[in-house]
Amino acid sequence: MLIASTLPPHHTEKTFFNSGRSAFAFLVGEVIKPKKVYLPSYNDWSFISVLETRFPFIEIEYYPVNRELTCCYPQYVYKNETLVFIHYFGHQNSSKLPKAEGTILEDISHSYMSEINHTGDYIFGSYRKILKVGDGGFINSYFNPIYEESKKLDTWLRYEAKDWRDMREAENMIDRNFEITDMSSQALSIVLNADHDLISNRRQENDKFLNENISVGRPLLVYKKNECPLVHNRILETQKERDSLRRYLAGKKIFTAIHWPTHNSVKHNGNDIDDTLWIENHIISIPVSHDYNLNDMDYICECIKKW
Repeated sequence: MLIASTLPPHHTEKTFFNSGRSAFAFLVGEVIKPKKVYLPSYNDWSFISVLETRFPFIEIEYYPVNRELTCCYPQYVYKNETLVFIHYFGHQNSSKLPKAEGTILEDISHSYMSEINHTGDYIFGSYRKILKVGDGGFINSYFNPIYEESKKLDTWLRYEAKDWRDMREAENMIDRNFEITDMSSQALSIVLNADHDLISNRRQENDKFLNENISVGRPLLVYKKNECPLVHNRILETQKERDSLRRYLAGKKIFTAIHWPTHNSVKHNGNDIDDTLWIENHIISIPVSHDYNLNDMDYICECIKKW
């Protein structure tokens, strides 16, 4: 298998990277160069690892996110400051953005397949959240980056992965160290040839089936017709109940996730993270990827009933 390095064609309005993390690092380090970054208290660790690893001199402040995923932004984003916001799990973030002299970064990793309005100064994301690719990230603007050298070991591991444990190890490699490189040719080909309608429709159908047939808990989000779910998030009554269900489903070879374990820096520096911790302790994320069909969804629901 050849994992070649392929630069984007000059006519594209996008700039491709090996990950959304690299796209974010490029924006922060080469384009914006802020002194302070506002992050949501409820978020993936990738933003934090980029800032702590590559830009430890940049101040981080976390803004609260409540149980309904409404964001409590700072009142104003000053010059030399950057605010990052997320469209959680494909649902359009409708929280009113603050007035800004600084820069607003819009992460659409979760909402790549959703038809939503974009309001950020720069829009970026990861393809790996929504498409089955070994690597891939983007900025919806054209730049001409000087990519760093890389053996792409994490990409190799994803392509050779036999189960989710292998995929998790690839993520661990990125957490320890990563380079800002371009996408592999395989990933770029998959992205450029993806059938967006098929992917969106299948994910919407799978999520709708789970909404109607899962016998426990309640959905975290109710999606609109123009929104494409990333996963089906279910809120259970207690953490003990959630953990028990996860173990049971794992025994049935159904992989679920927790979005997200709260990073220690958020726990130590977050303004108000009670709701963030509550979501972490009550949520279970169930896959609705387009390579699953309704029979797979029915199997999941039947297993949950037996639990």
